[in-house]
Amino acid sequence: MPNRTLILIIPLALTYFAIGKLALLLAIPPGYATAIWPSAGIALSVILLKGYRLWPGVLLGSFLVNVDGMPSLSSSFLTSFFVPMVIAAGAALQAVLGAWLIRRYIGSRICLDSISEVFKFLIFACGVSCATSASIGTTALLAAGLLPAENYIFNWFTWWVGDGLGVMITSILIFVYFGEPRAVWRSRRRVLPLVLVSVSLVVVTLYVLGSRWELSRQQGEFRRYSQQIFNAAQSKIDTHIDDLHAVKAFIEVSGGLSRETYDAFVKGFLDRNAGFQAIVWVQRVGAAERLAFEASMGDELGAPVSIMGRDQGGSMIVQSVKDDYFVIRYIEPMAKNVGALSYDISSTEVVRNALARASLSGAPATTRPISLVQERDGQLGLVVYLPVNTVSPMMGSGSLAGYVAGVFRVPDLMAVLLPGADLRNISASVSSLDGTGKIYSINSLDSKHALFSDSAVLHFADIDWLFEVEADQGFLVGSRSMVPWIMLVAGLLFTGLLGMTFLVLTGQKHRSDVAGAKLKEMLLKLRETQEHLVESEKMASLGGLVAGFAHELNTPLGIAITAESTLQSDLGKLRAALDGPDSLAPVAETLSRMQEASRIVLSNVQRAGALIMSFKQVSVDQATAEIRDINLHEYLTDVLSHLSPSYRSSGHNVSLDCPKDIRIKTVPGGIAQVLINLLSNSLTHAFPNGQKGNIQLCVQKQNDHVVLRFSDDGVGIPTADQKKVFEPFYTTRRGAGGTGLGLHILYNTVRRQLRGRVSVASQPDHGAVFEVVLPLVINEHDGSGVVLA
Repeated sequence: MPNRTLILIIPLALTYFAIGKLALLLAIPPGYATAIWPSAGIALSVILLKGYRLWPGVLLGSFLVNVDGMPSLSSSFLTSFFVPMVIAAGAALQAVLGAWLIRRYIGSRICLDSISEVFKFLIFACGVSCATSASIGTTALLAAGLLPAENYIFNWFTWWVGDGLGVMITSILIFVYFGEPRAVWRSRRRVLPLVLVSVSLVVVTLYVLGSRWELSRQQGEFRRYSQQIFNAAQSKIDTHIDDLHAVKAFIEVSGGLSRETYDAFVKGFLDRNAGFQAIVWVQRVGAAERLAFEASMGDELGAPVSIMGRDQGGSMIVQSVKDDYFVIRYIEPMAKNVGALSYDISSTEVVRNALARASLSGAPATTRPISLVQERDGQLGLVVYLPVNTVSPMMGSGSLAGYVAGVFRVPDLMAVLLPGADLRNISASVSSLDGTGKIYSINSLDSKHALFSDSAVLHFADIDWLFEVEADQGFLVGSRSMVPWIMLVAGLLFTGLLGMTFLVLTGQKHRSDVAGAKLKEMLLKLRETQEHLVESEKMASLGGLVAGFAHELNTPLGIAITAESTLQSDLGKLRAALDGPDSLAPVAETLSRMQEASRIVLSNVQRAGALIMSFKQVSVDQATAEIRDINLHEYLTDVLSHLSPSYRSSGHNVSLDCPKDIRIKTVPGGIAQVLINLLSNSLTHAFPNGQKGNIQLCVQKQNDHVVLRFSDDGVGIPTADQKKVFEPFYTTRRGAGGTGLGLHILYNTVRRQLRGRVSVASQPDHGAVFEVVLPLVINEHDGSGVVLA
């Protein structure tokens, strides 16, 4: 494996392991699944960004998270190695499958900036692929016996949701900082991480709190249930002891006791309380009474009877002579316990201790677990002894007559105290607090798998027993609430919808930003183009002035040249006349012509000079925005004279009606531009097909304004077009020389440069009227561009 790949695999495995261990802190017991599994998102995003070759890092990281330890003699190979490896394989397969699905249905360029892409990501990455690890992992736990079948669905769902949330949150956060295209994900850094992390913390916190509350509720329910078990067990113990007291009272008050009366009396107790192996009457027999007792008992049984006992090795022997014997006289049910008849119970140390305690206290006393005389299966038993006094008048009042004994087989007694139907996946154990240790257990659990535990001390005659109960996942099945599930589902849906919303919004915002930047660039280019066209239009207007100026200048120059030619000819004639003998009359005539020619030359040269000065001023005015005081009549006359070739050649009549005393402080170049564009507009649009017409410019002074009314008698402007004539690039003759900028330039010049306003009025076939209102004085320091109304 290449070094570079290995360098990436090791950090991936360590990161997966570290984040996984932290996530397990949020796991709800037994800890197989957690509310969110960020490692799943790390695995998927790294595989997507760096390639499929990093799957061993996911395998190793997941194995380290789940392994309990290397196989040993004390742990199962299945649980310590094989199950974690299967879970790790599921995690690696999930990451590879998720990456493949994303590339298959979304593509290698993951932007997630549209509803369809985000929806596909949620379905395939967070939904379909995350079912892989959940299915493999829970099935492996089930097969290994670590997960009850009843909890399979719950653990699968929790596992699936945890992986889904991990992919949804963690992978998106990684894409924000490392995803491609970088520009798209970088634009989401300010909002998306904060939103996703905040919502995830809220959802996970609510789920964990809800689950902890649910666990606490289940713990409380378990304790209530265990207390019911303890109370029921103590009640059953007390019932059995009470039965012994009843038998004792019966024997003490009976005048004489026979087998028949004894059997009839205790039969009801045996029927009602299944914990009894037998109820025994142990009679005290003195040494002097032994033979009579054996004979009497032999007559009852129909066979010779001897008092039996145990030797030190535990074997049954005929009891040796002693002062007192405590012999089993009656026992019910007798059929199963006939072997215990005539047995001297005081022949063993354990029983003697119990008899002594009972005799001294006058209360029941219990032996430790012992082998019963009648028991052939090796099961231990317990015997409770209750002293009975004064059976007959011969023995005197208050003297010990014997003992009522309750015989219990430990398994049978515990089956009564702890019935299997009540345990419901609960393990139970009973230990004696006298040092004997554990005497019974059922449904034993591994302590690592126990979720709940409780204990209580129960009193059995004169000894105390410690009852302990534990429950595993099986107990949860019947007591689980739907609250955590509902919170988890609601949190998943909310996070998914919110994440989808913000992914789409941030993606669309980036798209709009990119489109806005392109639009700004295009707008800048359009403005540059427009400015270029405007300048071109202005240059075209200036070109018209130049053409008119050249035409006007050509006439005086031509006359001056002709007059100069005449003057040169006459000078030659004058020189010839002066050199000849002729009279001076021709000389005088020549001088007269020379004077006229000189006058003509001077006049036309002066006219040309005036034209040049006028053109120079108008051209300078058009090139600058200088404010100066002008005579409006003279200025308009100069401009129209320079424009005369453009309308005279087509036969149009242009007239000016302007008072000669109007002076205005304005930008002359702007007025020239307005007049040039108005005249050009009329010549282009008002008179189609070579039509000739009249154009008039009327100027009036109104208070502190001057009104220029430019009118023609052409075809007019349609009503629908009158609102558009000042818009840029709007023209009705685009293919016939119209650019759509002339009136737009006029509008901007009037509004911004001349601080005025312009309007148009027209009726079809009745010409058009443009009215320009300008202030008489423009403040040179007012650069705000505010329109004066």
